[in-house]
Amino acid sequence: MMVDHALKNKIPVFIMGNVEELEVIWHSIPKQMINGIFTRPVNVNEMVDSICSQVDEFYQKKKKTILAVDDSGIILRKIKKLLDDKYQVILANSGAMAIKYLTLNTPDLILLDYAMPIVDGKQVMQMLREDPEFRDIPIIFLTGKNDAETVKNVMALKPDGYLLKNMDPQSLHTAIDHFFAERAEQEN
Repeated sequence: MMVDHALKNKIPVFIMGNVEELEVIWHSIPKQMINGIFTRPVNVNEMVDSICSQVDEFYQKKKKTILAVDDSGIILRKIKKLLDDKYQVILANSGAMAIKYLTLNTPDLILLDYAMPIVDGKQVMQMLREDPEFRDIPIIFLTGKNDAETVKNVMALKPDGYLLKNMDPQSLHTAIDHFFAERAEQEN
């Protein structure tokens, strides 16, 4: 369970123990998953310094992951090009493809097209909100429609945001940056 959690969330793993204890651990944790090994007796200051520097480096390199879901390849490529400088952007061209991706991965945000064929954004969001494993993933709807009826329908679903596809690129990037900054403040 711990190994699965660390793999799924890409969490650095450090182990400490004597030689016999480490041998036992090798049988339950893949060696490539381990970021640091500390054999007893341990110099605590060196261990703490090593762990702190590796964790700092890990989190500085780690980009927030955004799953962009839209039936338009053009829109997906624009989103990726726009946000790829700061975020890891995963593309899905349908609701079904998004659900498939989510079975193995947990993004930090889903940018979800409201109007898609077969399984639309509303249906995808309803499925995710009904599943305890996915209900807390933030969702921001992307739509080309700005009429009062569409806005009312979208906001009734209580998404974490609502953005127009025809926003200028810098405003879209700023909105995403602002979303993550607000979430970081709420978590602290």
